[in-house]
Amino acid sequence: MKTCGIDNCSKPVKARDLCSMHHQRLMRHGDPNTVMPRRTKKLVDCSWINCSSQAVSKGLCVKHYYINRVLKKNEQIDVR
Repeated sequence: MKTCGIDNCSKPVKARDLCSMHHQRLMRHGDPNTVMPRRTKKLVDCSWINCSSQAVSKGLCVKHYYINRVLKKNEQIDVR
C-alpha cells in the first residue's frame, strides 16, 4: 500500500499521492503543509446583574439565557 507523499507522514494514500489529512489541507488551503491554529473560545462572564457564571450564548449563562428566552416568548403572545 502506498504512503503519503509528504515527508514524515506514513499514512495510506487517499488521492493525489496524499493521505486524507494532507489532501483536505490541499483542498481547503491550496497547500498540504498549511497548519491552521485551532480557534479557542473567549471566556466571558454572564451579563446579567450580579451573576458571575460563565456565558454560554449571547452573553448570558444557561440559567439567564433560558429566562430571557421565555420572557421574550411570552411577550410575543397576543392575548385578546
